[in-house]
Amino acid sequence: MFDIHSHIIYGVDDGSRSIEESIQLIEMDIKQGVTDIIATPHYYVDHPSDPDRILRRLEALQKQLREQGLDKGIRLYPGNEVLWFESMAEKLSSGEILPLGNTRFTLVEFYPEESWETILRAVRKLRNAGWRPIIAHAERFFALRTAPKGEQSRFSELISQGAYIQLSTDPFGGGFFDSTSRFCKTAVKNDEVHFLGTDMHRPDRRPPVWTAAVNYIEKKADRPDALLQKNAERMMRNEDFIW
Repeated sequence: MFDIHSHIIYGVDDGSRSIEESIQLIEMDIKQGVTDIIATPHYYVDHPSDPDRILRRLEALQKQLREQGLDKGIRLYPGNEVLWFESMAEKLSSGEILPLGNTRFTLVEFYPEESWETILRAVRKLRNAGWRPIIAHAERFFALRTAPKGEQSRFSELISQGAYIQLSTDPFGGGFFDSTSRFCKTAVKNDEVHFLGTDMHRPDRRPPVWTAAVNYIEKKADRPDALLQKNAERMMRNEDFIW
């Protein structure tokens, strides 16, 4: 399985606090069947991350995994999770923001109450600049949860504009009365999701959780292997597979 959203780079954001915690998170992912992880530390326009620091710490993590004999079961890639701002495309082009795995794909998030118009404009602006936006933990944004009566779903509209959709794995464990869980499951059944990510932060706060998501996807998704692995492999080959 391929986890495209994680905060395993230690000491750079609100994720892992030490290399030991990072290794523990990676081990937790491996034990649940993950073979590939993209490290996506936060990038904020008023608190930018340092790409060189991220790459150095990713290298240190890979070295530690080799020393512990864990490197054969996992592949790590660099990236950022970016809170949308108007000059994001320019920062990507200059190398200040890391795209996912050195591809043209970029993971973008918004404030929970961001307007539909802003999200749509962000997708179009990134696309026009040659980037392929992936909406991070798309289940969180209120503007994407409902569409006006008679119109296509918000996910469907974003996909038609060139956006990819990533959902978090944790909400799939919610019951029938959990609206976020229902929303995620409906999106999977409607074939409106491209990627999954744990958004793991720390072993004791937002650890990686896969079981419920995998069980549901294997039963209900038209192409479970695409959602769990194949789409991410295509992304890493830099294939723009929705356009």
